[in-house]
Amino acid sequence: MTAMHRRAHQLLSLIFLATTTQAIAAGEVVAKLPNGLEVTDDEMTLEARALPPQVQSQVLARPGDAAQLAQSLLVRRELARRAETEGLQNDPAVAAALRAARERILADASLARLDAKGPNRAAFEKLARNQYDATPEKFTTPEQIRVSHILVSSKACEPEARARDLLARASQPGADFAALAREFSDDPGSAARGGDLGLFSRGRMVPAFEAAAFALKQPGDLSGIVKSEFGYHIIRLDERKPSSRESFDVVRDTLTKGLVDSDVRARRQLAVEKITSEIQFNQSALEALVASRPLAPKSN
Repeated sequence: MTAMHRRAHQLLSLIFLATTTQAIAAGEVVAKLPNGLEVTDDEMTLEARALPPQVQSQVLARPGDAAQLAQSLLVRRELARRAETEGLQNDPAVAAALRAARERILADASLARLDAKGPNRAAFEKLARNQYDATPEKFTTPEQIRVSHILVSSKACEPEARARDLLARASQPGADFAALAREFSDDPGSAARGGDLGLFSRGRMVPAFEAAAFALKQPGDLSGIVKSEFGYHIIRLDERKPSSRESFDVVRDTLTKGLVDSDVRARRQLAVEKITSEIQFNQSALEALVASRPLAPKSN
């Protein structure tokens, strides 16, 4: 394909994609050329919908941006007119590109219509409710606790005796547990936070530590000396959050969207598989095509 053909290919593909739906748009004229080409507000609205989502809401909200969009549409429309005047649509490469673009648009429209034939939202919400009721564990947050601890490493000198001394100091009325953790804990990560380990549920900590931590009842309660593979711990309960289940109203939209998306994918896949099952390949032609285009050597 020559450079001119490539440029025409790219240009007309963009023109076709942008104008197949816009050509029928009505509305008030926003900008025009002396030769009679014009752009309407409805066409600009359709063009904006084809832009990335983060841009759509902005492009028509500012006069300068709206004028730039109208200008771009008119430039493209004039270039398309000139291309047709020059007969570029009859170039085999350009014609093939236009045909491919047309097929893509129509294929997308066919799939969109297929999507619209699915069950209505009320039906999906009912399915979502059934899913919510059938799998309560998916929407339940298990009980969580927040604790702080002081660790005396098993490698320390007389670690158990040292841990008992720290427990006695932490048990004194008015004792500052966080200050003791920052100064004496051998767990550098949590020591910097006053021993705070954050919220966690069962199954996150080593068994001995977890059992002692979850046995604490009220915020401020201290454990005894708890031995683990890391050494000796003194644990303080800071917060307890009981198990809770999100209400259906909170998860309805997420569940419904998931079911809709799944249904759309399934119906699209079924339609595609039905077509592919009927395709007949000319194997010799396919092999000849592949043989005529050897793979490029891999770059190092």
